[in-house]
Amino acid sequence: MDNHIPTLTVRETFKFADMCVNGRPEDQPEETRDVAALRTELFTQILGLEECADTVVGDALLRGVSGGERKRVTIGEVLVGGQSLFLCDEISTGLDSAATFDIIKSMRTWCKTLGGSAVIALLQPTPEVVEMFDDILMINEGYIVYHGPRTEILNYFEGHGFTCPPRVDPADFLIEVTSDRGHRYANGSIPIKDLAVASEDFNNLFCQSSIYRKTHEAISKGFNEHQFESAEDFKKAKSVANLARSKEKSEFGLAFVPSTMLLLNRQKLIWLRDPPLLWGKLIEALIIGLVMGMIYFNVSSTYYLRMIFFSIALFQRQAWQQITISFQLRKVFYKQRARNFFRTISYAIAESVVQIPVNVVVSFVLGTFFYFMSGLTRTFEKYIVFYLVLLCFQHAISAYMTMLSALSPSITVGQALASISVSFFLLFSGNIILADLIPDYWIWMYWFSPISWALRANMLSEFSSDRYTGVQSKTLLESFSIKQGTGYIWFGVIVLVAYYFVFTMLNGLALHFIRYEKYKGVTPKAMTDNAPEEDNVYVQVKTPGAADQASVGVKGGGLPFTPSNLCIKDLDYYVTLPSGEERQLLQKITAHFEPGRMVALMGATGAGKTTLMDVIAGRKTGGRIVGDIYVNGELKDPANFSRITAYCEQMDIHSEAATIYEALVFSANLRLPPNFTVDERMNLVHETLDLLELTAISSEMVGRLSVEQKKRVTIGVEVVSNPSVLFLDEPTSGLDARSALIVMRGVQSIARTGRTVLCTIHQPSISIFELFDGLLLLQKGGYTAYFGDLGVDSVKMLEYFASIPGTEEIRPQYNPATYMLEVIGAGIGRDVKDYSVEYKNSELCRKNRERTLELCEVSNEFVRHSTLNYRSIATGFWNQLGQLSKKQQLTYWRNPQYNFMRMFLFPIFAVIFGTTFYQLSAASVKKINSHIGLIYNSMDFIGVVNLMTVLEVTCAERAVFYRERMSNYYGPLPYSLSLWFAEIPYLVVVIILFVTIEYWLVGWSDNAGDFFFFLFVFYLYTSACTYVGQWMSVLMPNEKVANVAVGALSCLFNLFSGYLLPRTAMRRGYKWFTYLMPSSYSLAALVGVQFGDNQDIIAVTSGSTTTNMTVAHYIEITYDFRPNRKYNFMVGLIVIWVVVQLAIYLTLKYVSHLKR
Repeated sequence: MDNHIPTLTVRETFKFADMCVNGRPEDQPEETRDVAALRTELFTQILGLEECADTVVGDALLRGVSGGERKRVTIGEVLVGGQSLFLCDEISTGLDSAATFDIIKSMRTWCKTLGGSAVIALLQPTPEVVEMFDDILMINEGYIVYHGPRTEILNYFEGHGFTCPPRVDPADFLIEVTSDRGHRYANGSIPIKDLAVASEDFNNLFCQSSIYRKTHEAISKGFNEHQFESAEDFKKAKSVANLARSKEKSEFGLAFVPSTMLLLNRQKLIWLRDPPLLWGKLIEALIIGLVMGMIYFNVSSTYYLRMIFFSIALFQRQAWQQITISFQLRKVFYKQRARNFFRTISYAIAESVVQIPVNVVVSFVLGTFFYFMSGLTRTFEKYIVFYLVLLCFQHAISAYMTMLSALSPSITVGQALASISVSFFLLFSGNIILADLIPDYWIWMYWFSPISWALRANMLSEFSSDRYTGVQSKTLLESFSIKQGTGYIWFGVIVLVAYYFVFTMLNGLALHFIRYEKYKGVTPKAMTDNAPEEDNVYVQVKTPGAADQASVGVKGGGLPFTPSNLCIKDLDYYVTLPSGEERQLLQKITAHFEPGRMVALMGATGAGKTTLMDVIAGRKTGGRIVGDIYVNGELKDPANFSRITAYCEQMDIHSEAATIYEALVFSANLRLPPNFTVDERMNLVHETLDLLELTAISSEMVGRLSVEQKKRVTIGVEVVSNPSVLFLDEPTSGLDARSALIVMRGVQSIARTGRTVLCTIHQPSISIFELFDGLLLLQKGGYTAYFGDLGVDSVKMLEYFASIPGTEEIRPQYNPATYMLEVIGAGIGRDVKDYSVEYKNSELCRKNRERTLELCEVSNEFVRHSTLNYRSIATGFWNQLGQLSKKQQLTYWRNPQYNFMRMFLFPIFAVIFGTTFYQLSAASVKKINSHIGLIYNSMDFIGVVNLMTVLEVTCAERAVFYRERMSNYYGPLPYSLSLWFAEIPYLVVVIILFVTIEYWLVGWSDNAGDFFFFLFVFYLYTSACTYVGQWMSVLMPNEKVANVAVGALSCLFNLFSGYLLPRTAMRRGYKWFTYLMPSSYSLAALVGVQFGDNQDIIAVTSGSTTTNMTVAHYIEITYDFRPNRKYNFMVGLIVIWVVVQLAIYLTLKYVSHLKR
């Protein structure tokens, strides 16, 4: 897997690996110091990455190097380490065959020159690549089939009755010969009944062979001189072995301090290269600081407890974002730590320390504006204490959240653990319920909560100032249940600093001892046995053209579709660079693609193959396109072109909770027009499953599949749309040779039904390459080097290149695909003539252009197939809504970490809240305020948990939404409604559980109407928060920024809820904000229904005056909560709820963060 930090450049990635494994160049022996300093540049050149060395690596959301270049970065990160043994798994995925050959050749040179060893597992290796190896190890179903010299392997199998045919790649033959179809390669020297069939039979034959005995003897005795080509090689190998043993003093290349500093510099770069996150944090701090300062401007000291409480609690919400940030780097950490790049404690320290500058600035911006605007004691000494406490708490809680991320298997679980912690810390902070009202069985949480230490320290600091008399300080602190004593100020700081170091250490221990592995692929034996026995995937095929299609019988051929001639004329494509300049990626491409033909789109890595396909298919979201694209003689209409096309992307993006069968049915039900019957749809689905050998595993969830299984699912969901034109981008990437050939034979079958197929492909074997009818070959720069037929055995293409003076002829048994890539200069560091000029001046180019112009004219044959009257989406609104709702419900049902976490945790929260306030009366101002605090905290906490946890679920499906919308599966309205419907049953259940338990434990009103009103309003508020989270997920560019956004929104919900500062104390200039906040309506309605009719008498003290009044009157004059307006508040909440749903729909329709 190519797991890298996307914001680092290629050079920085190599340099970091070099420094970690080999140490600093200045620490190397003098004789190797110069070489060590150039090691990064050396491997950058060897791997052909000089041009992109200063380009960020990138990922699915950040544009960086190409897929093939990213694979080379993975290889280089290992090679630059200088180890004597390399174990490489599928390193050729995403590379063209010439580049793969160059890399394997470089590794062979490294082995021979430096005496190293390399064990490399490859998919679809070409004969030229296979020839680079000394030994071959074949394993099938866990049995060793062969392990010995490469030069003897074909003779070995020939001796056991199997011969490789002339035009079959040896690697393909070796894979196929051990399958149940191996007898097709029988040479007759051994009777069929005596041939080996099962893997165990091949293993027994090998164990009886002389090759096995020699190998076993060599392993037993260690390497001997006779194993090497010369005595000099033997001495070199011995010296390397001794050198390796001498290096065993330390498993790390750098000492502790330099390693930690190196990691710290890297973490700094990661933060600096994420401007949306940094600016988001700073802008959030500035806005919230100003808003808090505005709200609490010179406010009465009676509100200081809530005011200071919220200023501290804000940083707990910000720290929650750290879980997402840490998770996004964890895969890279696991990989690099397993290779001993660094010590775990060094990583934990760097991860923590790098946050200090950000925390310092954020707390300074927010804290300074708030402090001096709010009316707190304006002295330097008191400000420094306030700021120091904020800063210590911020670091302690950030370290705590980072620790939770290391302990959690997923972001959802991490968010759940954070929510439990936050609930305890907030509830027992000394604000929601005052300290002297906390039951004895929960008081320990008050002393553990970091918020309580910070709140107590800042309250004591404020009320120890000279602006308060001793009596005033004592009275106010007692009203807040805080004992006097300035010693608690500095003791609180010490406790918070201790928390920071303890949580950082626990984070390091968790990272070191806990590993969470991803799902393994599903590989049942049936999967390889369900192909028809008569299907010989290695027969030589004479590929018929469009005129011969009627004679080819293929499954699915009876379904009606629109045959399509696709033509491109003088196609250019430009992108704008950050400097503002334009770069041209495609240069005057002219070609045509006819029904019944399968055309390969090939070229060097980075030549523009995927770019050209994206432009033709209408998948580009940026850049400037010049030129014309015609479909059946008519200019392409982008609105309905997707109705006749299918696009198999290189990245396998699917809903991981869906099964293979469900994914195909979903595609068929939405992309096939209504005139198809249910039976026709299901028959097509089952035929496609059979065609791609997915029937045996069709009930497996996509998220549990291996790479090659997902690749077949990607093809399957497109094939069931019954397209006229099929685009495939690297369909064999990540597949072994046999699977690749099965897939491509299936694609060929699709083409033979009269469909137009265009396919990019990197390393086809001879068998796969010669399945294609034509080839469009691009050379670097986006120029056409060849376009035309391949011919039988690729003879037409070979004749064309042979006709160009100075072109080397193909060697016997050489793969034509590899040959033509080498000819045009693909691979690493080749400098050849410009074959685009040769093609432009050729007779072939002239004929191709004439044919393209002919097909661009509207012909009588195809006029009846016009696509201009097609609807952009195949099915109607209600079908889209039904299919999407079913899919979303299945996705939610199969995501227990999200939904059952809520069902399990929310009742626990209700028990905690209920037992803390168990049957607490409303007999005093303290108790009434604590009750209101509980309603506020319950609302806030349950709402925020849903607001935060829904982000991962919605963001994970967003990439799937973009893919499906590009293919016009459905419109944005049914998708937005399906998101709404998916949450309803789970929200109803968890809210009923939470409210019922908490309500009756606390002992609120026993009136049934009051209970159900409370339940409904609480549901409305919680669902509104959940849908706001969904809105932020689709509105923001990524999950990290969405976390910042929901953090800022939750702050506004709290500030204008009417609890932290009652409406009666708000100024007219900003009081109107309360009408925009769902929390304001919800809290007013919930408190009003509970206490608005309470006529019990309580004593209310204001200064030195005590007044008796009813609870209802106190609620009204203090908070402006009135029971006669509760239904108005409920309607206001419903209106906000509807507005959020509309916002989700409009965002899905008009905002896209897909950049191509």
